[in-house]
Amino acid sequence: MPSLPLGVPSNLDPYFYNREKELITLKSFLNTLNQDVANQIIVTGYRGVGKSYLLKKLIQELPGNILTAYLDISQVYGIQKCSLTEEQIMHALFEAINNATKKESNTLLKIYNAGKDILTKIRQNDYDFKGAGSILGIAVPDINDNYEKLSKFVMEYPQKVVDASKGEIKGFVIVIDEFQFIGELKSPEAFFWMFRSFTQEQDNVSYIFTGSTSSTSDIVDKINGINGAFGNRMLQFNVDPFTQDETENYLKEKVSEIKFTKDGLDRFYRCTRGYPAYINSFCNTLSTGVSYDSDKIIEEFYLKLEQVAVKWIFTWSTLSMQEKCIITTIIDKGPLKWSDLLGEVDFSEGTLNKNIIKLKNKGILSHSGKQYNIEDHMLSAWLKYRKEHDGFYPQ
Repeated sequence: MPSLPLGVPSNLDPYFYNREKELITLKSFLNTLNQDVANQIIVTGYRGVGKSYLLKKLIQELPGNILTAYLDISQVYGIQKCSLTEEQIMHALFEAINNATKKESNTLLKIYNAGKDILTKIRQNDYDFKGAGSILGIAVPDINDNYEKLSKFVMEYPQKVVDASKGEIKGFVIVIDEFQFIGELKSPEAFFWMFRSFTQEQDNVSYIFTGSTSSTSDIVDKINGINGAFGNRMLQFNVDPFTQDETENYLKEKVSEIKFTKDGLDRFYRCTRGYPAYINSFCNTLSTGVSYDSDKIIEEFYLKLEQVAVKWIFTWSTLSMQEKCIITTIIDKGPLKWSDLLGEVDFSEGTLNKNIIKLKNKGILSHSGKQYNIEDHMLSAWLKYRKEHDGFYPQ
């Protein structure tokens, strides 16, 4: 039985496949840091398409004079028990930025050690950071529990690190993954405008916002739409699933021991839709010494669906009953307009609106042609199968 990674492995190279053009494009966006020009980037694509893998590969290949930090907002969201504030994001962002300065350089080590002391104070809500000013010259907060001054300190920090390095460091690249969870804030628009206000004054700090969302989603519009904070000034880049040919070549290269007939390959692609996460998880359930035709693939897919859709099963367990009700209603009734969906559920307009926003931010719902639909086919397939098999949806 083959063993392909279900997440992002520490050793990326053996499993990196067919994203060379995307890697070159992203590197070209960041090369301008050497000319003191910082591009701000947004990378979109549905869950499981390989965005995080691509960006971690990008970070791995950037030159040593570019510092890199990586922050997964979904982890902050989970640690805070599905409650997110601007201050919590700033805490986590500063920790990620400071960890990036832990290098074998006297200047950077001094910055890192000062940052560790500052982080301790941040965790205690003590924003009297006198030590940092002596190293980086940052105007530091001197009032406890002051988010405005905390955000100013954190947002200015990476550019000050570059300036303090005296040419040793040319730029800072900060990846903010699963950024759609920022939509959970009371005012995500204000948060994005705060980022814009600082980035437009910085020549050596590039942010890459990436998330499990489509390029036309509401959260993308809030950050980079015409009326969004960055007003279409961010470089926008979408990561697409593999084509059928790419999927077949990937299988031949990575798991040549699994044998398919032509119609079996066609069916495999229809089941996975070219999403690397689903390709890998499905392959890990298949056996060598078997020739998989279309019927056999269908049989294996539904037999092993719990393993293939494992990420969605975990996500389902974290949803509220109202969120689950919206999803199952749409599956039962098909794509629904707002008014039709409101008529089907047993809660108020305000509650429906709040939960729809949450589901869109989590990459579960999409809105197109004035109708709401389930964004990911694997989630729909698993829920339909469970209802058909058990007689009811999973709780």
